[in-house]
Amino acid sequence: MPKDRRTLALLIHVAAYLAVVAICAAVNLWLSPNNLWFVWVALGWGIGVAAHGLAFWLRHTHRRERVFVDCKARGLTVHLFAYAATILVLFIVNLTVTPNVWWFYWVALGWGAGLAAHAWCVLRKREPGEAGARPQRKLGRARREPLIEFPEEPKRVAEPKSAAHVKKESTPPKKRTAPRKKPTASRGSRKPTR
Repeated sequence: MPKDRRTLALLIHVAAYLAVVAICAAVNLWLSPNNLWFVWVALGWGIGVAAHGLAFWLRHTHRRERVFVDCKARGLTVHLFAYAATILVLFIVNLTVTPNVWWFYWVALGWGAGLAAHAWCVLRKREPGEAGARPQRKLGRARREPLIEFPEEPKRVAEPKSAAHVKKESTPPKKRTAPRKKPTASRGSRKPTR
């Protein structure tokens, strides 16, 4: 069992997808084998599972390109993938179910406007003083390195040790204990605990 919560969430999502599609396929093939509708369930939910897998892969790939480092760019990439995959599935549904009436482009136009606004917010350059602008970050080589470099404090020069300093360092420090506080009575008839 994976210790990472994101890995566990992805595995649960894939397992639930496979179980539900298998149940839908069994019901579909048992009740109406001439009309295979479980394929649409598998395609629709499969887009969600694939988008989840893409987001997981983008987050766990240790590369330095913006799409892997910047969370907003990752979100835009997953959004673009979900848009393209969904519009493709809707085009196939439109072609097979209602070939005389074209309707998939209305979804493509509406969702495409939202995707364009998302892309504009993520990709536009902001001035440093503008609202919402973030400070420029420097990419670290490993995850343990800080992404923002802070100025170093000036190093202090060690003073020569005198005999008094050496004597103090050689004796172990005494343990200090805090004075014990008296327990106070709390509300009600409860007795204070130690």
